[in-house]
Amino acid sequence: MVIGMDAAEATLLERGAAAGDLPTFAALAERGTVARLGNSMEKLPGGIWPEVMTGRSLGRVPLYYHPWQLHSGEAETRPIAEDELDPSNWFWATASDAGHRVAVVDAPQAPLVPGLNGLQLLEWGNHDRSYATRSDPPSLLDEVRARWGDHPVQHCDGYGESLAGRDDLRAAIALGVARKTEIMLDLLGRDDFDLFVGTYTEPHCVGHQLWHFFDPTSPYHIVGAPEALRRAIPDTYRLIDDGIGALLEAAGPDATVLIVASHGMGPAVGGPGLLPEFLMRLDMVKAARVRRLIPPRLRDAVRHRLPRTTSQASKLWGLHSSRTRAVTLDNNRCGAIRLNLIGREPYGSVRPGPEADALLAELTTELLALRQPASGERIVKHVLRADEAFGLDHHRDVPDLLIAFRTDLGPFNDCESNRVGHIEMPAKPPWLTRTGDHTVESRLWAVGPGIAAGSRIEGGNVLDVAPTALALLGVTRPKDLDGHSLLAP
Repeated sequence: MVIGMDAAEATLLERGAAAGDLPTFAALAERGTVARLGNSMEKLPGGIWPEVMTGRSLGRVPLYYHPWQLHSGEAETRPIAEDELDPSNWFWATASDAGHRVAVVDAPQAPLVPGLNGLQLLEWGNHDRSYATRSDPPSLLDEVRARWGDHPVQHCDGYGESLAGRDDLRAAIALGVARKTEIMLDLLGRDDFDLFVGTYTEPHCVGHQLWHFFDPTSPYHIVGAPEALRRAIPDTYRLIDDGIGALLEAAGPDATVLIVASHGMGPAVGGPGLLPEFLMRLDMVKAARVRRLIPPRLRDAVRHRLPRTTSQASKLWGLHSSRTRAVTLDNNRCGAIRLNLIGREPYGSVRPGPEADALLAELTTELLALRQPASGERIVKHVLRADEAFGLDHHRDVPDLLIAFRTDLGPFNDCESNRVGHIEMPAKPPWLTRTGDHTVESRLWAVGPGIAAGSRIEGGNVLDVAPTALALLGVTRPKDLDGHSLLAP
């Protein structure tokens, strides 16, 4: 059994277990092995789940931003289509091909695997709904909807910022956890599965939207908010702890169980929102000169509100001109910059080799020069070239520069340097309801026959989850995996 927790903060889970509030996680740590996992959260954070579930690096299979990703040879961003995914890469497909009976529930950003030996229910309750809610067999979704309906939360950004709206969201998340547990228990009992994969995606939503109620140091904290809102995050974790406990009991004492906390949640500080204006000030973007007459905040609002599929809107931030030298790309909690490279982009302007290297060096220098005016501190933690992050043979869809921002200085509402001057862009613009954002913490709890009790593994990676599951099933590791099993089969 592999149970995921989407964007649940591992340090909070460990604190809750130590305090006795999360007895299932306390038992997992006592009876099994806990692994601290490295990840790509400071490079391509939006691709965390494909790395967890495939064991393949984003440097080779760059599924790093499903909503709006730039593909080489194209001038504007677009969603990653499901038919662009290779279903055989997901570890349950490999298990199925080896003859194992499999069930999968709400695996994030996953394709429907044709001919899977088992059941699939996808995007019933996911935070990131990249594709349609679907199942195999198709009748399974009809059964689920007839008994449990759709997930109570369809769009967690749509509840507004009023206390009443936030409380409605809190209640819907709690109901969603309860229904998710019931669905997984029901499916688990339908067959003698060799592999059961399920994901609690509710921590993602509660963390993004309700972090400021939980964290009194948040600049958005509301003093005197209702206790139910202040406890929404730990209460959600407790409900999931109960659900996992029920699933472990249903699976029986001989089951081997992996619990994966994919990535974490903490205060939102921003940073990437400053990059479009940063590139404008460096004269890197020349496709639409009218933009210079529009205040940066208004440009940002236009960028996020206009449909990106319209040709005129997409030209505001795409690579539609040979006068543009570099653009910023959406990259979740990190920044990303892509050069307008000749031979790679349709209107390339930068020559590969020395010219590109010089431009990357210039951008890196200027990024590291950005400081927070109030503190004088540098705001960028590090800048990595794609070849530094993923090797010289990385896929050409990977952005050229990956920017990680510091998280210890509070929200970045502005920045400055000698060259670009003062840039102001609120970390939480009016259109954004989120007060929490992701952290780099990833964990694996493993318990079952033959797994050492009370032990800890350091130095693992999220890429190791898929090969670990396959090894425990006795399935030969595919040669093209980048991860390795953390546990002896």
